[in-house]
Amino acid sequence: LVITRRVSEAVGVPVVASGGAGTLEHMADVLLAGKADAVLAASIFHFGTYTVGDVKQFLAKQNIPVRL
Repeated sequence: LVITRRVSEAVGVPVVASGGAGTLEHMADVLLAGKADAVLAASIFHFGTYTVGDVKQFLAKQNIPVRL
């Protein structure tokens, strides 16, 4: 999160965090604490841990803008 936040604060382009998200909280953390503009995930969907809808609903409940 520290590296993502530092990059986000240092550059003038959107930052997409990719990799390492194993929980819904990880996605919210990188957007809020890490100041990423977007998240990218794959394994949590491939293994059926969560659905895209699960992630969107969770983030929306955290007041993080998502396209529902």
